[in-house]
Amino acid sequence: MKLSKYLTISLSIAILLTISTLSSSALTPSSVYGSNTVAKKSKPRVVIIKAEWCSACQKVDPIMMGLMKEYGDKLDFIMLDVTSEESTAQAAAKAKSLGLSSFFEANRKMTSTVAVFKGNKSVFKTAKNFNRDDYVRAFEKAIK
Repeated sequence: MKLSKYLTISLSIAILLTISTLSSSALTPSSVYGSNTVAKKSKPRVVIIKAEWCSACQKVDPIMMGLMKEYGDKLDFIMLDVTSEESTAQAAAKAKSLGLSSFFEANRKMTSTVAVFKGNKSVFKTAKNFNRDDYVRAFEKAIK
């Protein structure tokens, strides 16, 4: 039973990381580096700070997976994994490349943090929040 739960969690994380990689690769160099014309056309970003060992993250994962399927064409989902020193270093580099360094540094120790950015401005931030409706409201507001 424990092995099955571990495999399910591992598979969920692998899927989320794959989706994150695919969605972040949709960013153009101009949108990453802040060209005004592209930034207006870019999708709002949902940034998730998570770790495999985090029980709150494990509760948020199924919510986020469902929302990624529902909003994947309207929002860019970015996962910043702080499970280990290696993944944290990779997450810091990814955050830096996306202009999210200050957000990452301020929140890297608060796993299960989910923030929504419209351009460079944070329009929503929460942690340890398991209420799907809160995310839907924030996502819909960011899309408008």
